[in-house]
Amino acid sequence: MKRNAFFQLIHRNGKMYLKSYPAINGGRTLHIEDVIFYLDKKKINDVAVDDIKKFVTLAGKQKNAEMLISNEEMIAENESLFITVDPKKLYAKVRLYPHSNKGLRLETEDIISLLEQQGVVHGILYENIALMQRLKLYCTDILVAKATMPVHGHDAQIHYNFNLDKTNKPAMDENGHVDFHRLDMIEPVEEGQLLATLEPADFGIPGIDITGHEIKPKTVKVLSLKHGKNIHLSEDELEMYSEVSGNVTCVDDTVFVSDCYEVPADVGPSTGDLEYSGSVNIKGNVLSGYTVKASGDIYVNGAVEGATLISGGKIVLNRGIQGKGKGMMQAEGDIISNFIESSNAYAGGKIVTDAILHSQVVAQDSVIVNGKRGIVTGGSVRSTVLIETKVAGSTMGTVTELEVGIDPKVSERYHEIEDIIADHSDEKEKLEQTLTLLLKRVKAKGKLEEEKLEQLKQSKARLQEIEAEDKKLSDEYEALEEELRNAKDVGKIIVHDKAYSSVKITISNIVKYLHSEVQHSSFVRDGADIRIRGL
Repeated sequence: MKRNAFFQLIHRNGKMYLKSYPAINGGRTLHIEDVIFYLDKKKINDVAVDDIKKFVTLAGKQKNAEMLISNEEMIAENESLFITVDPKKLYAKVRLYPHSNKGLRLETEDIISLLEQQGVVHGILYENIALMQRLKLYCTDILVAKATMPVHGHDAQIHYNFNLDKTNKPAMDENGHVDFHRLDMIEPVEEGQLLATLEPADFGIPGIDITGHEIKPKTVKVLSLKHGKNIHLSEDELEMYSEVSGNVTCVDDTVFVSDCYEVPADVGPSTGDLEYSGSVNIKGNVLSGYTVKASGDIYVNGAVEGATLISGGKIVLNRGIQGKGKGMMQAEGDIISNFIESSNAYAGGKIVTDAILHSQVVAQDSVIVNGKRGIVTGGSVRSTVLIETKVAGSTMGTVTELEVGIDPKVSERYHEIEDIIADHSDEKEKLEQTLTLLLKRVKAKGKLEEEKLEQLKQSKARLQEIEAEDKKLSDEYEALEEELRNAKDVGKIIVHDKAYSSVKITISNIVKYLHSEVQHSSFVRDGADIRIRGL
């Protein structure tokens, strides 16, 4: 058995000595730190460090080195130990030091009592304590308590029994015409069909640290089967079934089954605004000033003017949108439109169109403008991953902005917080002016009317509320700023034909202005620059 070298206080002829004992079977030699630490703890402060160094050096050469440390006999020292508790309370170690030759050894009960005084009550390794005592393992760190570690569980999982990843990309003939009638975007479902199953979360088993407190297992994600109408769950809520035959979609982990609501003509004066829990199929046009909201998909066979379309699924426009600066489309899924002109469009998925003209377009996924015209001119187009078009800008030098590589939601929230903090700053200034006036009034008159007193209380409360909100917003702002600063090089812009001058390219916070025409190229970020590569 390996044993470290150690030392002992010796009483002899009314004097005190230090005596060394050698290491056994490859144990550690005596270290000066051990001797200094022990003497300091025992308040034996009259021994010079140089003398201790000489003693330790001699102990490394001589089997039982000795050193006189006092010409007066001291009190007997019993065997002692020093306890180290891990900051996370996962383990405890002790370091045992020998008794002087007139002192006493510790009993097991003494060691247990000392551990309890340090709060160590669980996972005590009695066999290690017994071994340490029996073999006199001095000047050695001995593990004497160990936590019972938790058993970690796993996240819940949902298994869907239908296709979540339709292509959503229209077919294109040999002449480059987009066929918006042939869309692979409907996922049919039959009455009674099993839609999804839930594998519940395993919460794991808690552990116990050495002080007897619970160690919680890792937090797991708890999920539930979320659904809209026309769907029911099994009695144990682990299976999801359709109650009707129709079309199934999944938006933000919520499953919808709907039979589509059809509008035989225009959405306009004869219909008013529409709001439907499910999908809407409009055979005619959507006229200016009207709104269509659907929790499912929106299909428009005719044209959309300066109208508003809000969809919890996809938006499909057979003829496109001429927004006249008022048109707006917002879809949680994809937007597929013949063209987008003078409108705002936001898609949680892809945007596929033949032309984007003077519009503000944002897609969480890619923006594909690659039909017969395949043109983006004027306004801005933003995507997280990819913008692909035939033509960008125009011969007239129309300012056209293409941006990829940054999550549009992150960028939008970043600027939103800037506006909120600015508004708060203005409001705080007015509140502080009000408080100053009211406090001057109190100082002058000694009191305030009830109405002014209430105004004082409300102003103070609002100031505190703003400061608390600003603290949260500031933390969120810094996190978003860091995310924008560290945006990865994932974005790409492809222009198959021409990109004209006055086109602004932004990839992951790096900006490049085109000052001349570029043909058949892709734009990618390369370090702190944007590179143009041929196709």
